[in-house]
Amino acid sequence: MLELIFQGFLEWAYGLALECWQYFSTALLDIMSMDFAYLKSHAPVVDEIMQILLAVGWALLIGNLVFQALKSMAVGLGFEGEDPKLLFARTFVFAFLLLASPQICEIGLSMTSKIIELLQIPDAVNVTFVDVFGAIGAAWLLVIIFGIIVMFKVFKLLLEIAERYVILAMLTITAPLAFAMGGSKSTSEIFTGWCRMFGSMCLLMVTNVIFFKMLLSVLATVPSGLDVLPWIVLILTIVKVARKADAIVTRIGLNPAITGDSLGRGLPGTLTYMVVRSAASQITKAVGKSAG
Repeated sequence: MLELIFQGFLEWAYGLALECWQYFSTALLDIMSMDFAYLKSHAPVVDEIMQILLAVGWALLIGNLVFQALKSMAVGLGFEGEDPKLLFARTFVFAFLLLASPQICEIGLSMTSKIIELLQIPDAVNVTFVDVFGAIGAAWLLVIIFGIIVMFKVFKLLLEIAERYVILAMLTITAPLAFAMGGSKSTSEIFTGWCRMFGSMCLLMVTNVIFFKMLLSVLATVPSGLDVLPWIVLILTIVKVARKADAIVTRIGLNPAITGDSLGRGLPGTLTYMVVRSAASQITKAVGKSAG
């Protein structure tokens, strides 16, 4: 009797947590629409920042032209300079690109948004874990534990997708600075790196939608009986791979920004290194004393 009361209470608490998770997950689906206007509407200071960075970009472009021209004039003193004709030609071309940098970024975002629109982001997240309780008997507690783990992992995935969205927005805002660096050959690698990262982040946003649609498809088909355990493992695997999508995209030669708790992941290794190093130094001292 007491076990049934305890089971009923946990099922009620689990159902309440599931409803809250569905509400927050549905609210966070808007971050996948790739609408840069959303950030502008909620952070009006973005327009002012973009105007300031556009002016800074012009200053960098002209300043880089003057600096590289001075280096070209000082070639006889041992400095490496560029061909003045190519230098002025590149600066002339990138002056127009710098002026049109917001429109160029808008084209890239619009293409990505169109692909995401074709993938059809769902309007809501509807998941029912509770239906499997009666089928697997005493394993209901295990299902609740795994269900909470799944909710936590998916919520962290949504937060990481939001982080990627903010990074892409920052790349769009700072586009004039990147275009200003393309005016000379010696600084063009900065512009090339920005282009690769911008394109990689656009691809990553499309990949986020693909993974999330796969995840919702798996969550919509709840198995019965003990088949729920490999089903939960499949969900956790999809979420884990989705969170590592930036590292996977990096392996194929692109250059997305690496998101997630990289500092937290590296901390245990650092602590282990410090402990091993301290132990090794103590052993060395002990061996030195015994040898002496």
